[in-house]
Amino acid sequence: MTDEIQRKKPEILSPAGSIESVRAAVNAGCDAIYIGGSQFGARAYADNPQGDDMREVIRYCHRYGVKVYMTVNTLLKPEELADSLYDYIAPYYLEGLDAAIVQDVGVMRFLHRHFPGLDLHASTQMTLTMGESASVLEPYGVTRIVPARELSLPELADMRRETGLELEIFVHGALCYCYSGQCLFSSMLGGRSGNRGRCAQPCRQLYQCEDGRGAGYLLSPREHCSLEHIGDLMEIGVDSLKLEGRMKRPEYVALTTAMYRKYVDLYDKLGRTDYEQYLACHQSEWQEDVRKLAELYNRQGFTSGYMEGRSGVPYAVPKGKGDMIADLRPNHGGVQVGTVTAVDPHTATYRLERDVHAQDVVEFRDGKQRTSYEYTIGEGRRKGELVKTRYLKGSRIRKGDSVYRTKDAGLLEEIREHYLSEDAKLTVSMHFEAAEGETMKLCAAFQGEDREASFLLEGDICQKAQKSAAEEESIRRILCQTGGTVFRCSNCRVKLTGELFIPVGAVKRLRREVLAGLLEKLEASEYDRHIGKPLTEINNGQPESEMYAEPMHPEHVAGQSGSKDPERIVVSVLYDWQAQKAIDDPGVDDIYLRTEQMDDSELRRLIRKGAASGKNMYLMMPLIFREAVYRSEQQKLSRGDSIYRMSELTGYVIRNMESFVFLTKEAGIAAERVITDANLYTANNEALSWWQDQGVKHCTVPLELTGQECQELSTSVDIEAVIYGYIPLMVSAQCVHRHQKGCQKKNGGGQLLWMQDAKKRTFVVLNCCKYCYNIIYHGEPLCLDEERQQYRKCGIKRFRYDFTIETPQEMTDVLKGRFPEGQKGHFYDPVQ
Repeated sequence: MTDEIQRKKPEILSPAGSIESVRAAVNAGCDAIYIGGSQFGARAYADNPQGDDMREVIRYCHRYGVKVYMTVNTLLKPEELADSLYDYIAPYYLEGLDAAIVQDVGVMRFLHRHFPGLDLHASTQMTLTMGESASVLEPYGVTRIVPARELSLPELADMRRETGLELEIFVHGALCYCYSGQCLFSSMLGGRSGNRGRCAQPCRQLYQCEDGRGAGYLLSPREHCSLEHIGDLMEIGVDSLKLEGRMKRPEYVALTTAMYRKYVDLYDKLGRTDYEQYLACHQSEWQEDVRKLAELYNRQGFTSGYMEGRSGVPYAVPKGKGDMIADLRPNHGGVQVGTVTAVDPHTATYRLERDVHAQDVVEFRDGKQRTSYEYTIGEGRRKGELVKTRYLKGSRIRKGDSVYRTKDAGLLEEIREHYLSEDAKLTVSMHFEAAEGETMKLCAAFQGEDREASFLLEGDICQKAQKSAAEEESIRRILCQTGGTVFRCSNCRVKLTGELFIPVGAVKRLRREVLAGLLEKLEASEYDRHIGKPLTEINNGQPESEMYAEPMHPEHVAGQSGSKDPERIVVSVLYDWQAQKAIDDPGVDDIYLRTEQMDDSELRRLIRKGAASGKNMYLMMPLIFREAVYRSEQQKLSRGDSIYRMSELTGYVIRNMESFVFLTKEAGIAAERVITDANLYTANNEALSWWQDQGVKHCTVPLELTGQECQELSTSVDIEAVIYGYIPLMVSAQCVHRHQKGCQKKNGGGQLLWMQDAKKRTFVVLNCCKYCYNIIYHGEPLCLDEERQQYRKCGIKRFRYDFTIETPQEMTDVLKGRFPEGQKGHFYDPVQ
């Protein structure tokens, strides 16, 4: 940890969901791109290149000094990691791939073992909120952390002080309602898992609250724009500014890249004081740049996200409510260009507030942003003009309605002309020498900001001219004819000694060969990488899937021959009354006390009472363990009054990396007393092995694994399964309660709010004010009591009931074995 932070010029990291977007990003001035291949990326529906195309992307980017980061940021199932990942990454690794972005700790461990020269970036889907997590990631090749997008500027500054690893911050694009990596909404509703790159975006759908109020897009955040915070982020010393948008069009990629390039360069050149003065004197330029960004995509305007706090600050076009939620419409909001002044039975007239162009698309909207009519403009018109248009019968257009442009054809054409019509040129200098009886020589050199390259080649032997001799200017003109290449010659020196005969064809051939050689040097990998034998040979003929401890087999089943440990019933509880019922029940062995809704005094009392009753008592750590909570608990440790050091505790259940670091590094707890919860995604044997590396011996089966997939997991750790409970679909720094009814923190949190979607499916929102997050639960509980025997065949001996929003009678029924019908989750149906 360091107390000092230094200003840094960060890289501009652009999204690339297609080869065209790669070109757009590079031509607009990015320093790096992130891109998915044909597998294992979090944008499975993008037009991702693969095979030879991906290798060409790497060469193309390196030509311009642009780095390439590949997204391998999904959760891999056992057979995928064992059978596919090595062969998938190997060719890109050899081509010079600069880094891989990972979510799954199993993928991280695997890649570091087999590709030790590859930098790994810890994805935002790891939900990392503090720099302390670096201590367990850095030994596995992680060189960069992409923190949770929910962090504020002060928290990011703290993280900068806490770790020497690079920090990459999302600054523009779509925001998830849920902490990335913690969302099961799409997975549990339709089988398309966000953790597998196939999110169906249920957060962008309409929801209705229980009391009939609040119908709207309650879970749909505005579009993120942190252009105004570039200076703050540079002063903090972040290493990379990440633009979201791999599903967006190339024009979007080009413009967002160009805008962030412009203002990063400007701040780097001027410094804070002069930069702020510049913006003050050029407000119209700033507003126009923000408008252009909004023209390409915004949702009910922009928000600065969590940079200034948990609720975010909306700004730009159009103006909106003082929070982050775009509750009126979930898609592109466009920019207002006019207001309806008159309506008759067949036509509507509106006055333009901005110029419009031919082929612009405009919408008529009411005060609630509902679209009544849309059409494409036939010819350009100027600001202030009145425009009359016919509309479709039944369109509900009224005087005073707003007219929004959702496609700015003029801006799109301008972007294409600047960034997509042709590739950027690399400026080179050339030096040509020739003398009688010697070979002609040509050297081409490239000099960039942080790299340089040159290539020298000799050509034919020069002879004395019999008639007219070659002239230096003629040779120079031929050498500067670089059309059809990526090069532009800015300086060409020619030195001819004597009266020489130099064939034009020989000079052209030498120029082509020299420029081809220089291009090859620029595109070549800067890494000295080698791969030896195929993976099965590396493993001494043993397939990767057989490299781990034995998979789960029936002979390991509790109660059968060879079983060492008895079966255990585990109960997790949210409220004190639930804990009391669990303590009083003789059938319960282990009790997990969640800390969200109980204070320290309640937890102490229950821990002591449960231990005295013969129960194994565990503390269940928060779903999100932010800086303020971490430091508060640190202080309790130093005062000697921390509940985490109570002698009556058997162990701890963790749900994030920060909790693990806190327990093992701060509280001095042995890792073998730690149990990982389902949301830490031990979905494959490499992930289980990673936790074993840390000393952890107890893990929980992820909720997205089928019963069959569980059989492929290793028995080298003690695994438990959740067989009853309301499934947490989201954990969010947003608050549905606050958005609908105002902040409830003064009431201590713990309030429940019911929502329904358009299909009448019910969801329950719990506000956890102690840690300032919301949990959204599926309204139908998971019930796998009948599948318990199949879990036993997997060697699982610990069965958990998660109690959260049940009534006392419902909890009693479950403890007595009277389970509701419920749902089966993914036990039989694998996620996509």
